[in-house]
Amino acid sequence: MSARRWAAGLGGATVLALTAGCGMLGMGGGEDEKSDEERLVEMLNESRRIESELMAAEFRIVQNCLEEQGFTVHEPWSMQTYEEPEQDSLTYGYAHEEFLLPADEAKEWGFGQWANSMEGSEDPASEEYYTAQEEKWEEEEGEWEEPDTTDWDALTPEEQYDWYVAYQGEEYAEYSWGSREDYVGSMEAEEEYVEEELTEEELAALEDEEAAEDEGEIVVEEEEDFQEPKPGGCQLEMIEALYGEPEMVEETYEDEEGGSETYTYWEYRPTNPAYGDTEETMWEDIEADYAAAMGDLQTEFVDCITGRGYEGWEFTEYNSMPIWEFFGVLYYQNASEEEQDMMMGGDSDVEVPPIPEAAGDTYEEWKAYEIQMAVDFSECGEEVGYADASEKAYDEAHVKAYTAIEEDVYAWQEEMNDAIAKAQELIE
Repeated sequence: MSARRWAAGLGGATVLALTAGCGMLGMGGGEDEKSDEERLVEMLNESRRIESELMAAEFRIVQNCLEEQGFTVHEPWSMQTYEEPEQDSLTYGYAHEEFLLPADEAKEWGFGQWANSMEGSEDPASEEYYTAQEEKWEEEEGEWEEPDTTDWDALTPEEQYDWYVAYQGEEYAEYSWGSREDYVGSMEAEEEYVEEELTEEELAALEDEEAAEDEGEIVVEEEEDFQEPKPGGCQLEMIEALYGEPEMVEETYEDEEGGSETYTYWEYRPTNPAYGDTEETMWEDIEADYAAAMGDLQTEFVDCITGRGYEGWEFTEYNSMPIWEFFGVLYYQNASEEEQDMMMGGDSDVEVPPIPEAAGDTYEEWKAYEIQMAVDFSECGEEVGYADASEKAYDEAHVKAYTAIEEDVYAWQEEMNDAIAKAQELIE
């Protein structure tokens, strides 16, 4: 049952009956008939269902609190329950898929990097390529339905800001939207802009005016640690009722210049053990186990492509090949530094092979080289049996990693089901 349908019927007692029967997947009958992967996939999907239903319950509690204060229209984006689609596998994709394409796709499109280049954008074939890619991936894109904002948009900016304050408190509203005066002013300015769009001449004059104001001005930005305000209002009431006091979490990261930046945020719902800090460690283990299993085949693959003239290629720390980095250098070798930064994302710490003479000097030659390279990589992958071994190794690494946290996830599910039951009592 979807979270949206569930949220609409939260007032009924049937919710408790439904959630009580979910229990801890994998602990009941018929378990011996399932593979390890099937059991773990069911565990993850059950976690998603529980989290979605719990989110809907939290929003219903908040809405009841707001409605008791006279706020009967709610900002729809803030109350949007995200329903993650079910997954049918532990893996989201394999590392080899970035550099080993199906033979027919490799022959027709290469790696598709030519379509991202400056010349490629004018290539008549690029439109056909992007159409083919959209058709290829459209089934994997979940359906997303934007909420209806009609009633919310009908409120005055003052009424909207009052709702934000009631929802999360004055301090959080100001942190998110600025002061009441700023919010009202920006909303009124936005309405005027929509009603009367500026002409090209007016836009140009406005840009010139802004440029003149900025000319010669030295802007000194003070480095400040980021600190999120504690939630207040009805959201805090919901948090305290279901989970107790929210907890402030502080994290520190190294910046590009070797310094450190610290920011804080607030947590209240216990994190699924499959995510958060555990997730980072788990993915490191998956990549390490996968690399250990694929070491010999990776050497064989590199030897194969080297024999076909592709020298200097090495696997990255993510067990893939630096395809887009290499072709970014190839196609933008004559571009300005600004264009390179825009299209290639700035500096990359991934080392790529030097551009060989065989790649040629023109866009047509570069594209032909890319297509031939994709074909040669594909054939080498087939020759050493790379794809099949890669899928097997990656699947096994995932099963091992998720099995290690399985008991913790089941315990979390039980705790969250208790929270749903408690939420139902509060709602009734």
